[in-house]
Amino acid sequence: MGTLRKPNELNITFIPTELVAETLLPLSIQERKELILNHALLIDVTHIADEDLHTAYKYGKIISSIAPAYFQYQIAQDNQNSSILELDIQSELIRSKTEKFADNFIEWLKADFQKKSAILEHHPNPRNLFELCGAKLLVTSNSVTRSLSTKMGVLWEEIANISSYVIIPEFEFGIKIKGIDIIILAEETIKFAQLKTLKGTLTGSQTNRAKK
Repeated sequence: MGTLRKPNELNITFIPTELVAETLLPLSIQERKELILNHALLIDVTHIADEDLHTAYKYGKIISSIAPAYFQYQIAQDNQNSSILELDIQSELIRSKTEKFADNFIEWLKADFQKKSAILEHHPNPRNLFELCGAKLLVTSNSVTRSLSTKMGVLWEEIANISSYVIIPEFEFGIKIKGIDIIILAEETIKFAQLKTLKGTLTGSQTNRAKK
């Protein structure tokens, strides 16, 4: 990968000692989060007119300063043993995650169907055509599809997080950056991105947020 860019090359002039990778990594996720939140309060956002972006900017600034050393550590750890990026190891890890996801979702689906069936039995007045016909499965199908989509979004993040060249802010630091799912080290450049299964899956309600 070559030499990673130093923090000052990312326009970060000072990194507090407690925010370096060596200090953060032994901490719990909650402790990392508290440190980041405390230092985020010190970042000036007066030059950003849109208040909705203030928090995202602060988090992005802090994580940009942390990320180079964080990636270096992850890559060094991976290189000590058989790399998780080797095809057979990577495939096995992905298989394990997808099988666990499928088992958990099927169990959730059974419980959800039983719960909604019980609700329908105790509320005989139909609210739609499906309930009028007693089509219990169709009543729940729309919500199941939405739930599957949401839960699979987390699965994609878990699969991406296998790589030592990826940081998921929510997994590592317990924080969410508006419009950002994943941080990637690509060609010695740190990139903030959304994680989508297809190019055209950005919904209309997310368009303005993504542009910001």
